[in-house]
Amino acid sequence: MSTQRVTPVSASDVAAKLDTNKPRAEILEGPLAKSVFMLAYPSVATMLLQTTNGFLDRFFVGHLESGPAAQAAVTVSSSLLFALMAAGMAISVGTTALVARAIGEGDRESAVKAAEQSLMLSLILSVLIAVPMWLFRTQILTAFGLQPEAQGLAGNYLGVTILGLPTLFSMLAMNGAFRGMGDTVRPFYVTLGANLVHAFLNYCLIFGNFGFPALGLVGGAVALICSQAVATALYAFFIRNSDLGAMNFFPRVEWDWIKRIGKIGLPASGQQIVRVGSMMIFQILLARLGAGDAAVAALGVGLMAESIAFMPGFGYSIAASAFVGQNLGANNPKRAAAGGWAATWQAVAIMSLMGVLFWIFAENFARFFVPHLPGETVARAESVEATVALIVSYLRVAAWSEPFLALGMVITGALQGAGETISPAYITVATMLVMRVSLCYFVLTAGYGTEAAWWVMSVSTMVQGVATAYLFKRGNWQTKRV
Repeated sequence: MSTQRVTPVSASDVAAKLDTNKPRAEILEGPLAKSVFMLAYPSVATMLLQTTNGFLDRFFVGHLESGPAAQAAVTVSSSLLFALMAAGMAISVGTTALVARAIGEGDRESAVKAAEQSLMLSLILSVLIAVPMWLFRTQILTAFGLQPEAQGLAGNYLGVTILGLPTLFSMLAMNGAFRGMGDTVRPFYVTLGANLVHAFLNYCLIFGNFGFPALGLVGGAVALICSQAVATALYAFFIRNSDLGAMNFFPRVEWDWIKRIGKIGLPASGQQIVRVGSMMIFQILLARLGAGDAAVAALGVGLMAESIAFMPGFGYSIAASAFVGQNLGANNPKRAAAGGWAATWQAVAIMSLMGVLFWIFAENFARFFVPHLPGETVARAESVEATVALIVSYLRVAAWSEPFLALGMVITGALQGAGETISPAYITVATMLVMRVSLCYFVLTAGYGTEAAWWVMSVSTMVQGVATAYLFKRGNWQTKRV
């Protein structure tokens, strides 16, 4: 690592250049622990809204007659959507790093350029991805080995949600810009507005309330893409009253900026693809070698319940990304590193507590998402009990890995804020793809059962967290150029 001496840029200098000193002064000069917390808590609240929204989704779906089959369909469809989102997330990560560095330097023009080009790239990529995915969705879903009912439901759900990719990608790009600015408050209001629309339309369109047609699972998909459109519109409105207010929403493509975004974002995209791809392979193995649809449904519901713990992880990851990026832009790598660790340890404390709650209330979570219904068939009742048992075992195993999950999530965010995305991608390949998938195949083919597969997930998460923390501690990211 270079030992060249640098002169930190003061918050007042940056504020003067940007005509604002709202969150920036605390990021660059405020008390460390408080500054990190003040940056993180709106993001945690935003994740709380998103998680609550996801809970309502699963709750409504669980009350359909198709119950566990519908849960399995949503699990598989959501995994595919997350895989598609890898491209959008790549752009978002690049946007955050470039905007944060420019804001830290007091360079408004570069921050605007980064946001403009990211938005245009998002729109183009979303269309290029959506068209073939929509055309071949049935063939892709066949690989997951779902039962006919679940596969049919998944095809219908996925067919609708793919249509929302342009608004989803645009939303991700603008969210990345707000993260780079260190503005975590307005994304909260965007999420609040979008979630209210989503919850209302879910209630109306899934069950046919207030005169709307009862569309079942397809209604949930329609509600989702409508809420994404609302979020995109709100981001566009708020961005006009920010440091990026001068941005053009439909600029001409500038390839030098596209290359800069891609240089940072492509490794992050690869990391996301590997993470989601390994999870999809994991689901296929569960469906074909494990407990079938019940195991896939249990994994999806377990992950949804576990997303309560993800909230602080994601929130502090966002805080660490902005904190590190802006302080590197202000030539203060020492404060950048200290802020990254402060965010990490706060998240570890919270997520460790969440792990304890998962262990204690595992069955309560499971029965909330997969309830018995009055007058249900014997077959459905048996399916519910099998799924509940698997959810309980998943949550109690996952509880042990929550502190390590915090390590991996927050430090990855800090590294992304620095523009260091290649090394974390290698760690993800080693732990999520090589370790998790190969060991899962071994334990299932050897007859150790689904709970052994849960332990494989948990241990691979622990290894990833420790490896990512070691990477951050080495400090090579402090001299990264973006």
